[in-house]
Amino acid sequence: MDELEHVEEDIAVLKGRRTNLRATLKEKKQLNHDTQAKVREVEKDLAALESTGPLDDAIVQNLESSRANLGILTEDLKSLNPFA
Repeated sequence: MDELEHVEEDIAVLKGRRTNLRATLKEKKQLNHDTQAKVREVEKDLAALESTGPLDDAIVQNLESSRANLGILTEDLKSLNPFA
């Protein structure tokens, strides 16, 4: 194999990697967008619950569950690596 063929092969490999990286980045961006939307929804629910009057046990449990979910979603966002 001469040098030109070797370079052309390297270019083809790099183009394939570029395509894969672009697809992965698109997936990660969508996942990030979806997770952020979930976080906003949980924060909205928390704000609504916190602005209510005296809390009964069911509301307190719902609030605690929402806080736990928010923590999980926040960790999910932190762990996203767009280059994985």
